[in-house]
Amino acid sequence: MTKAVLFDFDETLQDRTLAFEGYMDAFLDEYLPNISQKEREAHKQDMRITGNGGYVNRVEWCTNLVKMWGWENAPDATVLANHYDYNFGDFNVIFENSIPLLKELKARGYLTGVITNGPSVLQNHKMDTSGLRPYCDIVVVSGDEGVHKPDPRLFEITAERLGVKPQECVYVGDHPVNDIQGALSAGMGAIRMNFGWFKDKDLRPDVPVITDIIDVLKYV
Repeated sequence: MTKAVLFDFDETLQDRTLAFEGYMDAFLDEYLPNISQKEREAHKQDMRITGNGGYVNRVEWCTNLVKMWGWENAPDATVLANHYDYNFGDFNVIFENSIPLLKELKARGYLTGVITNGPSVLQNHKMDTSGLRPYCDIVVVSGDEGVHKPDPRLFEITAERLGVKPQECVYVGDHPVNDIQGALSAGMGAIRMNFGWFKDKDLRPDVPVITDIIDVLKYV
């Protein structure tokens, strides 16, 4: 019997790809406000391609961007990486059905929550500005725990804090390994949100696939 429905955040409850578009504009406005529109669009494309959907070491990523752009007198890469961690959460693009889904799950008596990878300041800021936290019984950020998906311990920690067994939880996420394999390894059920950077990659016949978050309701 399912007692808790838990979620990844980026590309599951929010359109991280679209949020990144807003963040790139803010980054370039702050650090390179005087480049031409053509240069700006080229820089944004560089950021999209090398950003790997957020799955990068950000200091290395920023170091690479500085080199690619021949950016003279650039801030230190650590400063640029910190800008991302402290500001990205200002540009959330939450899916239209995320809050209605969480409300409906709560109305049906389920526990709800988020398990997300990333630095504490980044992911907690996203949650604080997202409007989702009031509808969650728990938010677990890997940067707060020192354990990262797909390590099953992060899923087990969450279930334990909710007072349920992993087998009584369903986890929804977009990443075939961090989310789906991680949840299954912990003994949870899984639902694949087929969206974003990993769309159509490594889908499994034993895991339901959705493209609209509201369709979670078909499987719980």
